[in-house]
Amino acid sequence: MQATIYNLQGEALDTVELNDAIYGIEPNIGVVHQAVLRQQANARLGTHNTLTRGEVRGGGKKPWRQKGTGRARQGSTRSPQWRHGGVVFGPHPRSYVQDMPRKMRRLAMRSVLSAKAADGRILIVDSFEALEPRTRVMLALLDTLQLSERHVLIMTPERVQNLELAAGNLANVRLLRTHFLSLVAMLKAEVLVLDRASLEVIESILGQTGGRASRPLTAEPADGAAPRRLTSYLDAVSGADTATATVAPNVITDAEVPAAATEAPAVVVATAPEAPVTPAPAAEPVGGSATVHSSVTVTPSDAGDEETS
Repeated sequence: MQATIYNLQGEALDTVELNDAIYGIEPNIGVVHQAVLRQQANARLGTHNTLTRGEVRGGGKKPWRQKGTGRARQGSTRSPQWRHGGVVFGPHPRSYVQDMPRKMRRLAMRSVLSAKAADGRILIVDSFEALEPRTRVMLALLDTLQLSERHVLIMTPERVQNLELAAGNLANVRLLRTHFLSLVAMLKAEVLVLDRASLEVIESILGQTGGRASRPLTAEPADGAAPRRLTSYLDAVSGADTATATVAPNVITDAEVPAAATEAPAVVVATAPEAPVTPAPAAEPVGGSATVHSSVTVTPSDAGDEETS
């Protein structure tokens, strides 16, 4: 897959080859859903707590004697049915951490990137080093890239101080280090803006199988398929030719059919002589029960085939 790299003025500078195993797979929605639940669960602190009747202060004295008052027996004013009493089945501090295999986590990341790439919601910028640390400059950049009304996630491998100062006051722009790939952050953002250096970081993280026997991850080759191209809404502005011809499968135009093929060929049908078939005798019912006699007789051929019945 090929992608276009733009500068801060929205002009196309260069093209880069992207790994189809990361940006061109079929998204696995089930794995993405499980990964999102895991990330949200791991973000919970789990510090909630309630006090039981044994933890509430006070209530050590019996309110009244056991018998003779006409009222229900009570042993403590900190019982759950009393005001200021304890809580029976309230929450207590615990961990919400969920585990997930590494291959599934990386598959979820690749699925989100592939879905964003298929929708044209990934924009690659050369670098943000030349950006001035002013909010109005950042607003002008978003307007140039047609991102003024969109929620944008900008990922850079290193801290860019000018970028942080320029986008710090914008509510629809979020900055993230590329090493800390966040599945929820990428799903919440409408457009992902990556710089050239981020592509190498993503390739180093998601382009490997992982484990001790880690090896590069490659996409399955598509036989006869044209190379894909990462398109975005800026391609129309920059004048890039992104139109691709779509041909329906198993459809042949008249120009592709040779003249000789249009003539109907002569069809010769050879018929073999029919072998005589001996009909089976009809069954005769005897005394309320039916007895069926069946036999198949094949006429022996000249080669001396045996008769079967």
